[in-house]
Amino acid sequence: MTTRLSLTLLLLVACVRTASRGPRAPQPMPADRAARAAVLQELGRQLHASLARGAPEQLLFDDAALSRLVDEASATRLRALRVGAGARLRVEPARFRVLGTARYVGVCLQGARQEPAGGPLGLKSQGWVFERALVVGAQPGGRRVASWVEGAFVFTDAGFGALALTRVEPPRWEHSDLELAICDMAVGLH
Repeated sequence: MTTRLSLTLLLLVACVRTASRGPRAPQPMPADRAARAAVLQELGRQLHASLARGAPEQLLFDDAALSRLVDEASATRLRALRVGAGARLRVEPARFRVLGTARYVGVCLQGARQEPAGGPLGLKSQGWVFERALVVGAQPGGRRVASWVEGAFVFTDAGFGALALTRVEPPRWEHSDLELAICDMAVGLH
């Protein structure tokens, strides 16, 4: 089976699982480099689309998913963090529409790691997590726009999603972190 076909099947399975039942369990980082890159590209597209709509809360797993992904104490803590999240994040959809005029280019992750079961996030099984993502878009002339999304994100059998969102930065043209940020993992930026 070719790598391209394998990646296509992996993404198809993830999409079918998401549509049919939502996330069931955290998943470790794929061992295959190409599979990892495909997952990161899908994550980047998802982040870009939700920010372009001015709706980052769509990245959050629902309460039922939290109960399947993390232990009860962590689920309770994460639900409490969500109270008032809209006011705390202060996302103004009009400010984020600039991402809608830019095609998705890539994503830079910081705080990416394998989180053990029962670790600080309370995952029920080992999972690939990250804390920050710089989402990057570009206009046809090459001008780039980027925005940081911060929180607790985990890879599951249904793809990536957010356990919590703590900050969403308004997009900035030619963001300085496009040159300065040190990425644990990145796709599409170079």
